[in-house]
Amino acid sequence: MAALTLEHWLARLKPGATPVFRRTKEALVKLAPRGDKLSAKEIAAPILADPLATLRLIFNANNRSSRYGAEVSTVEHAILMQGVAVFLEKARELPVLENTPQGRDKSILGSLYRLARLAQHASWQARDFATLYHDTRAEELQVASVLYYAPEFLFWLDAPDIADQLAQLRREMHSKDAEERTLGFALPPLRQMLLEGWKIPEATCDLLGDTHAELPRQKILRASLDISHHSRHGWWTESLGDSYQTLAEVEHMPLDEVIRTVHDNAIRAARAGGWVPATPAAAWLPMEPGEWPKEAVKKKTAIAVETAAPQAKPAESHAVCNLPNKTVLADTIANIRAHLDDSMSHNQMLAVILKGLHSGLGLSRVLFALLTPDGKRVKCRFTLGIPGEHPLRHFEFPLDSKDLFGLIMRKMQGVWVNEENRGKYWPMVSPALRAMIGRGDFYAMSLFGNDKPLGLIYADRGHGDCELDAATYDDFKKLCLEAAKGLSRVKPI
Repeated sequence: MAALTLEHWLARLKPGATPVFRRTKEALVKLAPRGDKLSAKEIAAPILADPLATLRLIFNANNRSSRYGAEVSTVEHAILMQGVAVFLEKARELPVLENTPQGRDKSILGSLYRLARLAQHASWQARDFATLYHDTRAEELQVASVLYYAPEFLFWLDAPDIADQLAQLRREMHSKDAEERTLGFALPPLRQMLLEGWKIPEATCDLLGDTHAELPRQKILRASLDISHHSRHGWWTESLGDSYQTLAEVEHMPLDEVIRTVHDNAIRAARAGGWVPATPAAAWLPMEPGEWPKEAVKKKTAIAVETAAPQAKPAESHAVCNLPNKTVLADTIANIRAHLDDSMSHNQMLAVILKGLHSGLGLSRVLFALLTPDGKRVKCRFTLGIPGEHPLRHFEFPLDSKDLFGLIMRKMQGVWVNEENRGKYWPMVSPALRAMIGRGDFYAMSLFGNDKPLGLIYADRGHGDCELDAATYDDFKKLCLEAAKGLSRVKPI
């Protein structure tokens, strides 16, 4: 099988009769009685949540003879071409994946569910960032992100043995090497040739090709696909930093706002695809302060997604305390020291440091405040574990202020505010910052490079039952010292 040629697969992989997930057909059948009272946009929603249904619909719309000869690059357009009522009536005859031999195979079905999660996440990121870019054809990016995964969906449906072999090899080596060993060629050229053979509109093919890779739409799509891929097992990979930076440049947004938007999109995608029994990327997001939802006790995925969601109001306690991990801390310090040769970007260095603070030290809320370009203020630029609505995101003070934070910015030094010394230090914090922080223990340490201030790291474990301790404070100062060395070797944002 692995010796089969690219031409063989071009002739073999056809998505015209692709089944859809049971949930999709049930949703469409439920909508059918309302017929022409519905808009194409309402009907498109369950289709776009199902990569198999999207693939089938876009393929058939572009391969059906039409007197208008129109190219179809969106689900809404494909539905309108048929007519809402006609489309819903035909939906009653859609084949259901779970009723097919592949759907009855638990291993294959599980792989298709996991692939669906990837496509859902990528499509959600792509459409949202395209909308933020004021792209009037944002759905085209959403559809393109689904079509990116088309060959793999079809391999699982038509040649599951090949798909399984490829999946196993990808765990051992780079994807391109695994593809060439399994198929004899890499997937990107096959994907492009399939899309062209399926008469997919040129604009969509261009989005997924390399010819116009430097255009904003292509950059948004590529970053969205990379985010979906790299976050599937966790959010600490350094590769995510490059995607964040790309989106920040395209969207002209602050980096921390990009990251916050990406995390919010991951959560929304997870909830919208809650019917898919596969772990979403949002499950690996750092937990935010808040109560554990009742239903989460019964469902592991629900726990991870719901506790990752931004809370409407900052909560006062944590139900679960993060534990320090000495191995992660040691790896973080070693990683920083190994990249003091300017081989990391600013964002990559920040990602490494954050991993150490959160996973290595078990700190649930972390804030990077950096020196402003004019050198007069220290301002929050990057946060972890702090909800979007929380006042702490507005942490800021003059560099020459005489409050506690201004004083520790005079040289590289740290402070641990706790119950034993609160009487001394708490009055030294400005009223505005006291209101932001809340009455709880915290660590803070200034960062210096070449005897010049870089910024400050603030961290805590919330203001509930998760207490700070002396051993962690020692490790916090040690990591901050290494962080200062690392950040002094990279160019600031």
